[in-house]
Amino acid sequence: MAIHTLPVTLIARRGQPPFLVVDVPKSILRVSRNPRPQTIRWWLQHPGASGRFNAPDDAISPGFLWISAPFPGIFSPPKVGDRGQSLTVLDDHDIEEKIGTWFYRLSATIDGVVYRTRFKSPYSARVRALRSSRMLAATTSTSTVTSSSLTLITGNDPQSAGNPTIKNR
Repeated sequence: MAIHTLPVTLIARRGQPPFLVVDVPKSILRVSRNPRPQTIRWWLQHPGASGRFNAPDDAISPGFLWISAPFPGIFSPPKVGDRGQSLTVLDDHDIEEKIGTWFYRLSATIDGVVYRTRFKSPYSARVRALRSSRMLAATTSTSTVTSSSLTLITGNDPQSAGNPTIKNR
């Protein structure tokens, strides 16, 4: 079984509140299709400080939270292990229907303070009023997504924007 271990560190930059960072290029873990489940393990690294991932069922700040929830049956529920130093999920994408990109948030308590990974919307900020259904589809040159608030969001496909991401391919 393949194991993907991702270091998670606390970053403190001048002028910004401290936050957790998943130490992989652009915060994106790319996982290839495999007939056997693959383990994804986040490992909390915090030299000189006592810390642990929050419980996944923590009501205020869960240790692992899907920002964009995957389809059922792809990932196992998250589990905290190694005295709170690791958080693990199984990725079971063995067929093409389970391919996709999912954003998540991690939370850990270090020296009594809760820290989280940051999240910026991966979608374009261009928002326009909903157009009449009689208008030709050719008036929009990019992909469109409608929301329940009756706005039309136009832009390119979502980018990671530095968000913690699992990309099954």
